[in-house]
Amino acid sequence: MKTLRYFFRLAAPYWGSPSRWYAWAALAAVVGFAMGIIEVGAKIARWNKAFYDALANYNAEAVPGLIAQYLLYIAVIVFFVVTGNWIRKKLLFDWRTFLTRDFERRWLSGHRHYLLRFGGKVDNPDQRIAEDALQLADQTINLVKYFLMNLFKLFTFVAILWEMSGMLEFTLAGRSFAVTGYLVWIALVWSAFCTLLTHLVGRHLQSLYVEQQHREADFRAVLLGVRENAEQIASLGGERAEFGRMGRSFLAIAKNWKALIARELRLECFTASYLRITMFIPIIAVLPLYLARTMTFGDMMQARSAFMNVQDGFGWFMDYYKRIMAWAAVVQRLGRFEEALGAVRLPRSGGGQGAAPGDALDVRGLVLETPQGRVLSSPLSMRVPQGAWWMLSGPSGTGKSTLLRTLSGLWPSFSGSFALGPGEALFVPQKPYLPHDTLRAVLLYPKSGGADDGRLRAALRTVGLGRLSDSLDLELDWGSVLSGGEQQRVAAARILLMKPRILFIDEMTNQLDEASAREILSLLKKNLPGCSVIAVTHQKELSDLFEGRVPWRPVPA
Repeated sequence: MKTLRYFFRLAAPYWGSPSRWYAWAALAAVVGFAMGIIEVGAKIARWNKAFYDALANYNAEAVPGLIAQYLLYIAVIVFFVVTGNWIRKKLLFDWRTFLTRDFERRWLSGHRHYLLRFGGKVDNPDQRIAEDALQLADQTINLVKYFLMNLFKLFTFVAILWEMSGMLEFTLAGRSFAVTGYLVWIALVWSAFCTLLTHLVGRHLQSLYVEQQHREADFRAVLLGVRENAEQIASLGGERAEFGRMGRSFLAIAKNWKALIARELRLECFTASYLRITMFIPIIAVLPLYLARTMTFGDMMQARSAFMNVQDGFGWFMDYYKRIMAWAAVVQRLGRFEEALGAVRLPRSGGGQGAAPGDALDVRGLVLETPQGRVLSSPLSMRVPQGAWWMLSGPSGTGKSTLLRTLSGLWPSFSGSFALGPGEALFVPQKPYLPHDTLRAVLLYPKSGGADDGRLRAALRTVGLGRLSDSLDLELDWGSVLSGGEQQRVAAARILLMKPRILFIDEMTNQLDEASAREILSLLKKNLPGCSVIAVTHQKELSDLFEGRVPWRPVPA
């Protein structure tokens, strides 16, 4: 039931929107073409009787016309299959696009992509957005299509099989019995029995599919980590250690895979046997009628075809059991991801109405906490004047960076209040983010405009990157091309272009030597005279650039 609740919650925004009427029309077309295939199949079942009776009676004159009729049926089926699949693929991608964009928006809103790292409730959101959204759309549409197709098939061929079954009379324990439509009842009982056995054999597949997706995603994350940290690994000679980590991660995949294929082996042994046995059941069931000459050979072939189609309709759950379990695994992963997004504790405003005139920041009784509720600091109160530069110092690992994240609106776990003055606030971490894009886009990130080329080149020259002035339209992975110090100079150029009113700096110059770090900070102070700065730095030789100190008192761990 939880899987169904997840599914309806995931499907409702798309399928419940009035603007998505065309999706329902496309689904109806997909199902309509599928039912058309069944209807033609029913005509072929009747054709079987005429064709095999013609063969049995050596009626050569009827054969060419029957062959032409069969070719026409095949042409119609091909048209229905190709057109239905084309519409299905268009519908699939439209729903996948909606799911992907919706999850992207929710993942990126309210800093959830950052805060999810601290909750520990969801793994590999990238896989869930990129792969699971596609699998949900694909598998759902296919399951709905084939369910309705089999349901229509069931009703279509039950009528044929019921008519052909007639009445079976037999004596048991001295009593006479008459069963109408006995072939239908045989198909129903056989399918129910096999469906129960299928569930008993394969009921653990869903959890194994979920775990397999989880372990595959973890393995890709290890590989991605090696790619992103190639220089650090190479400099430490860590290839052997990484090979070991990859091996352990892949071993987890292999272990679950063995359990999965062992369970699938049991299921496939049963289903393979079931399919072969099913082929003979209708022949055995109608053989007495044929031998009694109350049924022609063509009747027997038609009954066999109708029985197989009725059995398919009754046995849909069994035939699609593995697909249903795989679908349920995808729904579970996306449903839990959605739950985790909804459960994220979002950053809140500091609680104040704004700093007093002349102040950039007003903090009152601020106490930092971990997401689990552990207190990180003693109550902090301070007022930072507009344009002032204050330093936040203290031992590593005592929550200084967390304080900056809190004041910049990234950290949700705190008590007390703080208020910012007017203007834009900016948090600058020690490792800036440089997306794979043109240098112009990197400098303007996250905006896409607002500065002409002259300003961009001037900012590069100011921070000592004048050699890149003619590379604004060059698209590269700048995070790999530039050194750590050059990346921090790019961050300084961004600050000059954005002109924030308050700046939170976390070890922004730790990749630069003392002279270069002093040069960069002095440039910021000169070019942004009204900007207030609160900085974390362990470069004590830069302390003379700051007029005040934050009264930081961490709580011992």
